[in-house]
Amino acid sequence: MKISLPAKILGGIWMSCLTVLTHSQDLSSTWRLRVANTDNQIKAEATIRFSNETARSCMAGTWKRVLVETKAAQAEEFFPLAGPLAYKLENGALTLGRTEVCDGFLFLSGKAEAQVIHGSYDAIGWGSRKLGSFSLQQMQ
Repeated sequence: MKISLPAKILGGIWMSCLTVLTHSQDLSSTWRLRVANTDNQIKAEATIRFSNETARSCMAGTWKRVLVETKAAQAEEFFPLAGPLAYKLENGALTLGRTEVCDGFLFLSGKAEAQVIHGSYDAIGWGSRKLGSFSLQQMQ
């Protein structure tokens, strides 16, 4: 059976999209995390790794542990690097933060891209409040 040129092109584009989507959700390496306040001042900086271990959480769904390997800058009262952190990756959206303090959640939320993830930092409990922003950059 002969396949037309437009069908081959469309198939190639589809395969490229699948490759990008699969790669964009690979969190298996080490990442540099930077968390900034609303004035864009870096308040927390660390090297982290996403594990496959299940984490405790007051939130619904399956959460996995985040391992903090090194801390370069830390304002513990702003973003808790010393306490347990967890993450969830659903439909290309990454949520990372403190999930064990019920009604006192601190979440970093952003779209999982290939090697850089940017998003917002919010406090969520009896309402929501924007605290700043974050970036995650995959380390080579």
